[in-house]
Amino acid sequence: MKPLLILACCCVLLPLAARGHVGSPNVFFEGKAGPYPLRVIIRPPAALPGIAHVDVRVTGEAVTNVSVQAALWEAGVEAAPVPVLAMAVAGETNLFNTPLWLLRGGSYHVRVAVEGWRGHGTAVVPLNAAASQRPAMSRSLVTTLVALGIFLVAAIVWLAGATARDSTLEPGATPTVREHLRARSVMLGVIVLLTGGTYACGVRWQTMDREFRNRVLYKPLPVVATVRTNGTLRLLHLTPTPDNSGAARWDTLVADHGKLMHVFLLRDPDFNAFAHLHPVRRDARTFENVLPPLPAGSYRLYVEITHESGLSQTLTANVSLPATVGSAAQSMRSSNMLNEVFCLPVAAPAGNAPQPFTLDADDSWHASPAPNARPSSGIPISKMMDGHNMVFRNTSDLIENRETSLRFALFTPEGQPAKLQPYMGMLGHAIVRRSDGEVFTHLHPIGNISMAAQELLLQREVGENRLAGDLSQINSAMRLPATPIDSAANEVAFPYAFPRGGDYRLWVQVRTSGRVLTGVFDLPVKPAP
Repeated sequence: MKPLLILACCCVLLPLAARGHVGSPNVFFEGKAGPYPLRVIIRPPAALPGIAHVDVRVTGEAVTNVSVQAALWEAGVEAAPVPVLAMAVAGETNLFNTPLWLLRGGSYHVRVAVEGWRGHGTAVVPLNAAASQRPAMSRSLVTTLVALGIFLVAAIVWLAGATARDSTLEPGATPTVREHLRARSVMLGVIVLLTGGTYACGVRWQTMDREFRNRVLYKPLPVVATVRTNGTLRLLHLTPTPDNSGAARWDTLVADHGKLMHVFLLRDPDFNAFAHLHPVRRDARTFENVLPPLPAGSYRLYVEITHESGLSQTLTANVSLPATVGSAAQSMRSSNMLNEVFCLPVAAPAGNAPQPFTLDADDSWHASPAPNARPSSGIPISKMMDGHNMVFRNTSDLIENRETSLRFALFTPEGQPAKLQPYMGMLGHAIVRRSDGEVFTHLHPIGNISMAAQELLLQREVGENRLAGDLSQINSAMRLPATPIDSAANEVAFPYAFPRGGDYRLWVQVRTSGRVLTGVFDLPVKPAP
């Protein structure tokens, strides 16, 4: 049994679920609030309405106060509840925690304000809240409510019978057989009426529960993915499913990392072929992309998009790729499909071309016959194109739900640190997938938030504060904190906490000397103790 009232509220209030990841609901952000470097972790509730838990860790000097405020996109900052003061966690330095009440699902603007001797700073973290499980009662509560329900029904039947039997009698008179028969008839009628009402409520409950599971409970939305050939080109064609036209409209998308859509292709069943692509929008419901020369086979497809409301979505599909016909329209340099493959478009796309005919400059892919084995040293190393090596720097075990920084370093064939260059505005991108597909997420050095969603929320906050005549509380840069790029830096780190134990595969993408390279790592995550 589930609480009918909560379910009714959820069915009425929640929009169609949308979240930018699969099986990884927690939000990670690493950046700055004014002069204060911080890391924010938001653990949204599994059922709504519910309480999200927010951890704010400030690095550097001590701070005096940390407050958190959540504003729903439709309501705006001015209509948001008052900020909640976070409490310092005992035994920790500059770690603050606070519960945050979320009434309904949707796109939230979580505003983190930090105060210290260096002044005041704020950071804005986008949050997509959606119910991930049905509200449930404990067994003891179910037993108690059933017992009370039986008692209530019995009391109603008894009172109806007593009323029918004794209501017409004079005081002190003894009921006759006629009154007893009338009482039994009324009690039988009340039992039939209550049975019918209970059955009707049960049907209504089942309908509401079905609506909740189909329309409110979070699940990755499907997308229609087809492949067609045009000469030597293989074109990937993407459209929303007909029944999701309202939830997956693509005429309200905003560019994230300069792209309206990010597509990831993972080859089944070994996942030893990988692609990160950026399709071109043909109309409000259609995107297309030239496919790189990936090996033929069945692929799992993940699509990431961000709407102008700040909502991020992950769409999924299965697609079968045919073998490449003839020579590809893009160069592959000196490489083979047994190692890293790097390519760039060989021609600039025409402005009025009827279809895409070359790859995006930031498209990249990787193919290898088997995952890289862990060497005798025990340090995971990924062999890449042209002899480059990527090393996983973490030395401690990865534990379920334990906060960590996933650190990777790139080295040249000669063993020297390889200088990292920005790749779509970041020093790296990491794709995390659990072996059973229950977890899929896209990480950046600033966390797993959508940069586009954060920029939208920042712009909206600036506008609302300008109308209110108060800009003192807003970060003057109004941009994401820039990732420091050291000319000798060859490391990239991603804040994360694995939501479940198990075996994971990570694809880590970096750019060096103008080339995008992909490291592949198989990492075990231990269950929480």
